Order: sequence, then C-alpha cells, then structure tokens
Amino acid sequence: MGRLAVLALIFLSVESFMLSPRLLPQRCVRWSLGMMTSSDQATAQIMRTAVNNLDSSAVSTLLEAGESMDEVTTNAAFWAVVNAINLAEQQDKPLSAEVPRMIHHIFDADFRNLQNREQLRTNVTCMQPALEGAASFGNSIGYLMDDLTHQDLPLKEGRKCEGGTCCDECSRNIFPTFALPNECNPEQFPGLNQFTFNEVEKVATATILQFVRLIERVRRTIAYEYGLQLDTILPLQAYSRKYVAGTTQQGGGGGEGDFVILHTDESTHASYHYSSVLYLSTQDEDFGGGNFVFNDPAKPGSEGEPETNKEDDFEPKSLAEEMAHARRKGRDLKPFHPTRGAAVVFSSGWENMHEVEKLTWGTRYAVPCFFTTCPVPEGAYAQMVVGKPKTDEDIADDWLHLLLAHRREEPQESVGRVKELLMKWHYMCTPLSQHPKSEQASEAAAKAMAEAEALGRAQAEANAAAAEKANADLEANRSEKAEAYTATKAQQAEALQAQADQRKVAAQTQAPQAQAPPAAAAAAAPAAQIVNPYANWQSAVDPATGNTYYYDTVTGRTSWTWPPELN
Repeated sequence: MGRLAVLALIFLSVESFMLSPRLLPQRCVRWSLGMMTSSDQATAQIMRTAVNNLDSSAVSTLLEAGESMDEVTTNAAFWAVVNAINLAEQQDKPLSAEVPRMIHHIFDADFRNLQNREQLRTNVTCMQPALEGAASFGNSIGYLMDDLTHQDLPLKEGRKCEGGTCCDECSRNIFPTFALPNECNPEQFPGLNQFTFNEVEKVATATILQFVRLIERVRRTIAYEYGLQLDTILPLQAYSRKYVAGTTQQGGGGGEGDFVILHTDESTHASYHYSSVLYLSTQDEDFGGGNFVFNDPAKPGSEGEPETNKEDDFEPKSLAEEMAHARRKGRDLKPFHPTRGAAVVFSSGWENMHEVEKLTWGTRYAVPCFFTTCPVPEGAYAQMVVGKPKTDEDIADDWLHLLLAHRREEPQESVGRVKELLMKWHYMCTPLSQHPKSEQASEAAAKAMAEAEALGRAQAEANAAAAEKANADLEANRSEKAEAYTATKAQQAEALQAQADQRKVAAQTQAPQAQAPPAAAAAAAPAAQIVNPYANWQSAVDPATGNTYYYDTVTGRTSWTWPPELN
C-alpha cells in the first residue's frame, strides 16, 4: 500500500473520530482490514494516532476488530493521558471521561503484554497455624521478637484467609521482567522510589499514574494466577520502601532499615491475603546483600537439615555465626536476587514465610503491596460524600479528587482520601461494565421483583375473581333461561288445554247425537262398540322447540310420540 493511501487513511480516521466517534471508526477499521491486511505497521500507526488523540472509542473499535495495543502504543497512550490531565489542571477544568476510558485500555494492554513475559511459578501447599485461640496468638506474635520462634510455629495444611474469599491453591511467582526498564526509571518518574498515597501534593502526575499502573498490574496478575474475580481483590497497602545499609528500622513497615525479620504477611495482618514486591533497584549495582528469601522447613536429607557428628560443630563460633547457623538449622532457604523491574507475587499465608537479608552496602528500593479479598461493607460507600461512580464522568472525578489533584492536605484529610481511594480502586480502574452490582442495587432489584410478584398475585386474584363472577353470571343466566323455558312450556300447556276444552264444548253443541232407526238398532249395537281410540287426537308444532307433538281434543292430553299411550 502506498504512502499516500496510508496518510489518507490516517487523516480520515482522525477526522472521522472527531465527527462521529461511534460510526465512522468502524468504517475506517473495515477499510484498514480490507486494504492493509499485509501492513501491520500501517494498522499500528492508526492505533497510535487514535491513542495520541485520546480517542477511546476509536481504540475500542480497533480492539474489537482484533487489533491490539503493543508496548509502544500503550506507552504512547499513557503519555497522552498524562498530558490531558496536566492540561485540565492548568486550565482548572474537570477531567474528560476519555481519560479513565483510555486508562482502562492501558491497564488491559499492560496485563496482556505481561502474559508474554517470563513467569517462574512454584506451587506450594497452603498452610495455617495448627493451634487455636490464645495459643495460636502467642505463637504467631513471637515473630515480633524472635524469628526463630516464628519459623517453629506449628502449622497444618489449609488456607486461613480470614474474612475473605481466597483460592484454595497457593504459590509463589517470580517475574524477572514485571516492569520494563523505562517503566521504573526514577529519572522518568521522579519520586517513584519514595512514593506513598498519603503525600501526592508535590508528586508529578506521571509518577502518580505510573505507580497506580504498576499496582493494578499486580492486582490483575493475582486475579489471573489464583482464578479470582477481579472485583473481589483490593489493595490494602502499597508504598515504596527504602532500605539503607547500616541503619535500623524505625516505626512501621515503611521505615528505613537494612533487613526484614522472618515473618508471614497474613500473620502480620489477618486481612493480607496476597502479597507482592516490585523491585526498583538492582543487586550488586545499587546495593549489596539484601536477598529476598523464602524460608521453608527443610525436607529430611536436604541441605537445610542440620548435620550431626561433625567436628566443627564443637568449635567456638562468633555470635553472628551462631545466629546464622541457628537460622539455617532445619530450614530450606530459597533466595531471590532483586533486579530493577522484577517482582515476586505470592499467597500471604504461612506457606510463604519470608525475610530480607541484611544489606552490606548501598540503598535498596522496593514496592511492597498487600491485597485483601475481604469485601467492603456497603455502608462504607454510603458514608462517602460521593459514593460509587455511576458514569464515566463520575470515574474521572474520582481520579481527579482522590489522586491527581495537587492540593495541600491535613494528615487526617489524607488518611480519609487514601481510605476512600483503596475502597474505590476497582471502580476507578475498570469500566462501568465490570463494576459489581451493589447490595443496594440487589436489594432494589429484589424489591422490584417482590413488587412484581405481588402485583402478579394481585392480578391473578383479580383474574380469578373475574372468572368466578363470569361463571356465576353464566350460571345465573342459564337458570333464568331454564326458568323462562319452564314458564313458557307451562303457558303453552295451559293454552293447549284451553283450546282442547273449547273444541270439546264446540263438538258437544254443534254435533247432535244420531238416532238409529228402531228396526236397525239391534243390528247396529255390536258395530257401535268398535271405536277408533285416536279419533280425537291431532298434531301441532311446539313454537319453542319446533318439534311436533300430539294432543287429545277432548281430554286435552298431550304426547311427544305417536301413537300416544292410552290409559
């Protein structure tokens, strides 16, 4: 395909996106698929043009057509978003809904691209404390004072996952290139190696967005690795930590220090269900020592099992040597040598006890993050000034007010903002189509269904009553008709009787009795005894039924059959 055709196509795509972002991109995609099937470079250029113009609708159309956002295009989309956010802040305008839409495309592409990189998975048996109640607490809390006490904690198989919905399978995963070199470059993202959500006033937009991007990549990796729904996983804590050789940790987990004692994340905080550490510096380049070590019970006969009957066991040792020997006694240590951009992702239970070895020199930067599967109570959203987002514009507002607005805050304000940010994390980092229905929405749906069922029952009862009334009316109508028919038949019988009476009287008055001659009387007597019994019967048609009936004109008797029965 010629250069002019490619330029024309790009021009039409850009202009069409501005005129009709829903219809015309499909036309452009069809054209590109029909005319540029042999030119991946041209198709990639169309995608990059769309991301540079922050046209999420065009990107969606291209993705639906089978195209993808490679790492170069995803990086271009990231910086287009950063520029749009900075411009909105300079102009003191709200964020466009295109910003979160494009962010969601970036997060999707990040995870797809990660699946093409190396992953080293080790499946392990889930473990939890074998003791219950106060005994369990006493043994678990021992790690605060003595890591040897923690490594000897009695365990049993199974996932504890207090208050959450964890997978029943456990593992530990190493990603040598979880983030590309340019994605964790402190010069490109100043302050990334010292980032905390509580202090974002003076942090560059690119750094804030990049930190969120990396944490969301971990969250999606956990969901995929352990077969969990993405909306059930939320970050509970994430920050950049600095380790400096020759220093002692002061305060909480984010303070400086040159080692981390043996511990279990879920023992530290019951709501920590999945953990990860992303490294921002490289061993032997930026620091010495400082291995991340999984500390497992040694199997019989393995190197970690203590050796006996050795002469050197009786030789004097320094305190450091004694501690190192005790630390390795009966344990199988699996060190990982940190490099910039690498990450470890693992289940937070007692199957993954770990520690950080003492630094010998330099400074080591890492991003520990801890995720929970405990659900956020619906009441927590109700207490927010602005609850769950319902539109893309709402999502854009949350991004601005919870992360990207560079404003001075009091410590209490900062704590409240970060708490709301973590609770809304899934709603901000995914499109509306992936937002779970709230309990309120479920209750509203259940209420609507109940109302519909009640309405249906009422309608059914009304229909039954109407049917019953119709049946009653029909029965009444039938009764009335039957009564009318009976009355009509009675009237007809009376009329027939009256007619018969009249004919009888007329016959008696108009027909005189014949007198036989005296001479023939004796001879005629026997013949007079032979009389036709039906001589007085005549036929007529019943006006009500149309049937023929018979009646005796003398006695008034009637019969529906012929000949009638005689008494």
